[in-house]
Amino acid sequence: MKILVLGYSGAGKSTFAKKLHQHCNIPVIYLDTIHFKANWIEREDDDMSHDLRAFMSKNDAWIIEGNYRRIVPERHELADQIFIFKLSRLACLIGIIKRRIKYRNKQRESSAIGCKEKIDFSFFMWTILTGRTKKRRAFFKLIEEKRKENVIVFKNRHQINTYLKNIGIKNH
Repeated sequence: MKILVLGYSGAGKSTFAKKLHQHCNIPVIYLDTIHFKANWIEREDDDMSHDLRAFMSKNDAWIIEGNYRRIVPERHELADQIFIFKLSRLACLIGIIKRRIKYRNKQRESSAIGCKEKIDFSFFMWTILTGRTKKRRAFFKLIEEKRKENVIVFKNRHQINTYLKNIGIKNH
């Protein structure tokens, strides 16, 4: 099974991917772990693409969490299942605040080595505004339409929790 987990920052993509990984025993890669170097320094797209292609080629099944649509775009066609997290701005903002509290001065496993959890003004703006461009919304819509049999869209945390419960994953 090849799974993509896409959507807005703070919506719960990483937590969802981790739960699927633990439940299904499918290797997972969090794209933020290959997008950044220590201290949130961005890497080149070619380097990210190389790492993602290596992950995909060494695994028959995989979970890829994160957007970065410009790297290895063929993954969208290869995926057997695509989850798109389209939660409200408020729900995502609450998600990043809770995450910041939980991981204060710590690194999440879904972050690159040397990148401690933080909320700065640019990430705050990304969560509520910049990360929700018309282009991004159109991309999610295109995936939904093109791969409709393979896409599940979550618009709130209740839908996410219900799905997890229905496949036998406990919420906590």
